[in-house]
Amino acid sequence: MQKESTSTKGSRIAAHRKDWQKSLEQIRGAGIKYCPNLPAMSQRWNNWWQFKADAPLIMGQVAKTRDIRWDRGFDLFDQPQEWVRMRRQQVEQTHYFGETLPWVRVDIGPVAIAAFMGTPVHLAEIEQTSWQTPVIDSWENLKPLQVDPDNEWLKKVLRLMDALAEDARGEYLVCLPDLAGAMDALANMRGTQKLCFDLYENQDAVLRAAAQAVDAWELVFSQMYDLVLGHGTGITQWLSCWSDSPFTVPTCDFNALIGPDDFKTMCMPSLKDQAHRAGLCLIHVDGPDAARHAETLAEDPDITAIQYTPGAGTPSLLAKLPMLKMIQKHNVPLFLTDCPFEEAKQLAQELDPRGCAIRVDLKTKEQGDDLIQWRDKTFA
Repeated sequence: MQKESTSTKGSRIAAHRKDWQKSLEQIRGAGIKYCPNLPAMSQRWNNWWQFKADAPLIMGQVAKTRDIRWDRGFDLFDQPQEWVRMRRQQVEQTHYFGETLPWVRVDIGPVAIAAFMGTPVHLAEIEQTSWQTPVIDSWENLKPLQVDPDNEWLKKVLRLMDALAEDARGEYLVCLPDLAGAMDALANMRGTQKLCFDLYENQDAVLRAAAQAVDAWELVFSQMYDLVLGHGTGITQWLSCWSDSPFTVPTCDFNALIGPDDFKTMCMPSLKDQAHRAGLCLIHVDGPDAARHAETLAEDPDITAIQYTPGAGTPSLLAKLPMLKMIQKHNVPLFLTDCPFEEAKQLAQELDPRGCAIRVDLKTKEQGDDLIQWRDKTFA
């Protein structure tokens, strides 16, 4: 991976888009072992992106057994083949329902792009989580943010992804790590409290750094698409959609800490840039504090779709039904996650099926079978 100057800004995805789309169309047309109905399923996803689905997309999965490892395999990161073997077994031992895609993710935790720009990563194997240590103490004389091709985490992830893509070809999909959005990357690199003060004291520096973070994202995103599709393997991202075209799933969890005006001024420029470069954008909105920005996102033409999760401690999606309907009035597709099984049918009936995807928390295979049978009968 070579460092790039800003003179190539925005060119990598555009230059590869047609080739990537051709590869993705070939992959989904052929189907894959653990999703033999991928040709039909992928068309439903393509329709959903355009707000043209003929029924709600329903996703959910249940483990067939608990007698295997279900963790991320942090301890196997330096043993790619053993890590792949363990993760493949997870795919083999999972029941997938509806429009759920079988995939394995090279996962080093949230906001991986910050790690690739030099933020130290700390893995907790027992808790199966990770965190990062801020590195930006001051904006004074700060070097431009960029990805070092010798970054240890980038090399580790690409090595695992290469082994994974080879194993997955024709059988399951490869999921990109959480590359996040620019402001979440800055929050990890600077610290959220300091970044909040920076919105008032260092606006120009923050906006400049966010633009650089989008450049870094595009560089890594493009290399990962090239790597995976180069193996003839299908690709998705952590919200597990299919698309015949490249898409991004930016996060902006930092927005839960700020008001609408600061969000529009400080967060939207980099989000719009990232969305525009990718072509399709499904933005993650996490919980009621982030929901205050939903209308701003729904009204923006660069935001293709919105994912909403109710957040910890607020499990009901039905409580946000007015907001969800508002989003759909803008012809913006919805992707709902962490949906209780008891709410799924009502949500599917209340919302416009043309742009509705719901990932349901399933406890049993019987629940999954029941839900898909109900959907297929109700929206026949």
